Amino acid sequence: MARTSKDKTISIRLSQTMLEALDARAVLDEKDRAQVIREAIAKHLEIDEDEIQEKLTYLEESVNKLQNEYQQDRKKTEALGKRVDEMSRLVAYCIERLPSGKT
Repeated sequence: MARTSKDKTISIRLSQTMLEALDARAVLDEKDRAQVIREAIAKHLEIDEDEIQEKLTYLEESVNKLQNEYQQDRKKTEALGKRVDEMSRLVAYCIERLPSGKT
């Protein structure tokens, strides 16, 4: 697992026996202590970090897509607003030009 700015550092106390077992597992799995501990915690909590990362990536992509759609819709709304303003001015101009008895 790559470290990110969101990772937090913690400290724990282990008995000598647990530390030796941890080191033995790390050697067997060719991982460092921290990775063995993270995997053990994730397994205990039934957390799959890859699955979480996939879901997070999907959510980030969805948010970006929605932001882009929002920006496009906002531009369309602004353009429509300008057209409505133009039409309102045109209608007002036409009404002003009508003979006074026809309004």
